[in-house]
Amino acid sequence: MSDLAFLAVTLVMAGVALFTRLSGALMMSWVKPTPRVERFLLGMSVSVIAALVASALAQQASLSNTIAIGVALLAMWIGRNVIWAMAAGMLSSAALYHLGLF
Repeated sequence: MSDLAFLAVTLVMAGVALFTRLSGALMMSWVKPTPRVERFLLGMSVSVIAALVASALAQQASLSNTIAIGVALLAMWIGRNVIWAMAAGMLSSAALYHLGLF
């Protein structure tokens, strides 16, 4: 995948995530929010990020990428916090790159 195509896909996914957030806020002004609807809206942006990561892993599967994603998954499983999981994945990826394993 070229850099331009990756940028286009990333922008489209970001637009979809923004659209779902804005449309969710608009819907909530008309519809009484149920726990199911709230869970759907909260999980939508995380699923877009997960789709990008899975796509990148499918394109360039390497041991270091797999380890970094595994660390992020473990952090998500233990901490139940998306931000900490992304930070753990980025830090492990940076550490692997610094060690020359990337």
